[in-house]
This record gives sequence, structure tokens and C-alpha cells, in this order.
Amino acid sequence: MDFKKFLDFKSILFGVGIFAIVIAVLGFSGKIPFFGSSSSSKKLTGIVTVWGTIPQGSMTDFVNAFDKAAGTYSMEYKEVPYNQINSKLISALADGIGPDLIIAPAEIAFSNLSRLYPVSVATIPEATYRSSFVDAGAILIYPPYGYIALPISVDPLVLYYNSDILSSNGFTSPPKSWMDLYNYNSKITKKDSNGNIILSTIAFGTYDNIPHATDIILSMIFQQGQTPVEQYATKDGNGNSIAAYRVLVDQSTTDGGISPLNAALAFTKDFSDTQKNTYNWNATSPDALSQFISGNLAFYIGYASEAGYIKSANQKLYFNYSYLPQADGTKSTATFGKLNTIFMLRTSPNASEDSLAYKVMVSLATGPFSQNLTGVTGAVSALKDNISSAISSGDQGAEIFGTSALISKTFYDLHRTDLESLMREAVRQIFNGEKSTVEASKQFSDNLQAVYNGQN
Repeated sequence: MDFKKFLDFKSILFGVGIFAIVIAVLGFSGKIPFFGSSSSSKKLTGIVTVWGTIPQGSMTDFVNAFDKAAGTYSMEYKEVPYNQINSKLISALADGIGPDLIIAPAEIAFSNLSRLYPVSVATIPEATYRSSFVDAGAILIYPPYGYIALPISVDPLVLYYNSDILSSNGFTSPPKSWMDLYNYNSKITKKDSNGNIILSTIAFGTYDNIPHATDIILSMIFQQGQTPVEQYATKDGNGNSIAAYRVLVDQSTTDGGISPLNAALAFTKDFSDTQKNTYNWNATSPDALSQFISGNLAFYIGYASEAGYIKSANQKLYFNYSYLPQADGTKSTATFGKLNTIFMLRTSPNASEDSLAYKVMVSLATGPFSQNLTGVTGAVSALKDNISSAISSGDQGAEIFGTSALISKTFYDLHRTDLESLMREAVRQIFNGEKSTVEASKQFSDNLQAVYNGQN
């Protein structure tokens, strides 16, 4: 079966295994007084309040080390759950008690654009920014204001695989393309005499029991050369320039081609369609991560940061990891990556480029503590120099995860909750036969566009 008919294409973690690597320190012409630096004639004092989605326990040692190195100033960190941070921030700002800085995924920054104090291009010139941070960080550039946030780390989707299962079925390496999965599936999937699945190859075609189902599909869209949502400039009723957003998931990048979302949904549907010999997964299967850990699933698509958990969950599991499979016929490779960022609020006391909070923000993203903070997130450094140093160490995790970080893509993800809800409904309708992949793709695109239109 030709994938083109669907996709129409004319130590384990950096924060654990590579933590001892020499840290690349970016001074940006000495404008930012990093810890121990004498570039500033004025001694910094005070307390920087930081909210973040990183667990409190994970940040304790980091904050203690930060305070010790800072000497004359300190950090107060408060964990706020991902699904509560926006509402709690609005409430706190209304009461005049908001934090100075926030460490959170990029979509949290996007959803608080009007509340941010941008990083100036005078602090980090755009050419320096682009050459220093991973390409996914370009999404944070907002001309002419500068950067709405600074990248801390990127967590790319990768392919985990059960080495024993592959070896016992005659495979010496994991699939490099999505089309390869058909061959792997035909040899690996096992069913009993009643047709019940005993061993699955890949979890596709459902939603609730597949972690990161939305991001997997987004990866396939990026691999087809399309961005899910683009930003463009328009005018409001008063003639002022404002940002607007266009949803592109249902628009082909080639004349007469199949839409990227339709192609991805049609492909993944094959593996949950009971009427096809590719059937190997259904809605009643336990979730993909637990199935992989228990040895009942050959491949699991997860984030680089999950490697440590998988290893600890089943120390007898002989697994490995590789790059996310790619679409046949494409000139570039891509995977979806979660971008962790740090940003400053306009309400921070004396919000300016000379404020303590501003200097700490830039230092945490670019200075000696950037790699330490990356380790806390469990992902990959957003600094290209750090990635290059890690890859050159020869560590397998550094190569796979680091290269995946370099090819990671993200987008203007302003409405993550709505995005996932709409994707869940699209997959459910296809699985239940209520809509074709063409119909579900169009409905998803139209509904998501309506959500973005309400943003303006």
C-alpha cells in the first residue's frame, strides 16, 4: 500500500545522562550580568517571584543552587498546575499579586500575549537569537517588539520500540517511514483464534488510550510541509494593525493534493479498522504507554522526557528509541516538540530591561543555569551549542533526542484545550463511522478556525 495515496507527498535524557557536559554560556556582548559577572556596576538585590508548571519538588534543588550563586538576590518559586495557570494568573493579577516571571510551555505564553513584557532585540539581536536557539524558538519572535518569551527546553516526540519484539520478528532496526509500519505490522501483530489482539504493533486510530494523539497527528501535518496555524497581520475597526490566525490543517501544500489532516487521519485509521488486515488496535485497548511498558506493544510514540519513567516502570523491559518515522517523499524531516519557555509579565514591579526580573529571565535562558533548568524540565536544551556539545559526546540519547529537538516544530498554539477537544471528536467520529476522514478534517478545520476568530 502506497502511503502517498494518503499523504500525497509529490544516560537517556539530557537532563540526566548529559548533565555533566560543559555548559555553553552565551553572554550576548556582556549586556546581561550573569552570575558571578562583573559586567554590571550595580549590585542586584531583591526577590524574583516565579510561577511555573514544573513540580515544586523538582525545583527545590535548582532554586537553592540559584540563590546560593546569586548571593544578593533570590528566587521564590510556586508550582501552578498546567490546567490552572491561566485562570490563577488572571485572578492574581486582578488582586495585584501576580508573579514576576513564568516558566511554562509556549502555549501559556501565547494565551497571555497582552500581559507579557517582551524581551528586546537590543538585549538579544534577532540574528543572535536565531543562531543560538533551536528553530522551534522562532515562533516566539514578535516583530517589532522582540520576543514574547525565551526558550528553555524542547521536548520532541520520538519513537520508542521493544527491541525483543523487533528481533524475534526478524527486524534489526525500527521503521524510518510511516509506510514501513505496514510491513512491521504484518509480522508483529498477533491475534488469538477469535481475532482478539494479543500483541499490537502501533497505537493508532483512537484517541483516549493514545497519549499525545493530537501531537502525533500534528507531526504528520508538519512532515507534509504544512503548519497547522499561521499568523498574519490585519486591521481592526480603527485601522490599527493586529494579529490574526489562519488554520491550515485542511489545506494541501500541492495543487489538487489531499489535505494534510485528512491524510494523517486516513493513515492512522487503517490500524484500528476491524475490516482491514492492518487492524491491531481498538478503543478498548489499555492505554498505549502501559501496553508498551508491559511488553504488549512494539512501538510507542512519546516524548524524550518519558524515557526515564519507562525505564523505571519496568526495568526488565528491553527497549530503545529512535527518530519519529517520516513521510515518504519529503525533503525535510520534522517532529512535534513541546517548547518550554520563560517570560516576564508587564505587571512585574518596575518592569523594564533594567529590572532584576528581566535580567534573571534572560540569564536563566542563556547563562550558566540554563542547562540546570533544562535538566529540571527533563527535556532537551533549547540552546544549539548545548545540543551540539551533547551530541559530540557520543551518547545515544544525546544524538537521538538532540537531533529530534533540532528538527522539532511548533506553531501558534493559542487554544490547546479546544484543539485537543476538537481532535478527539474528529478521531471518534471516524472510528465510529459517523464521518469520513474528509468530512471530519473539514469540520475540525472550520471549528478550530472559529475558535481562533474569537481570539481577535
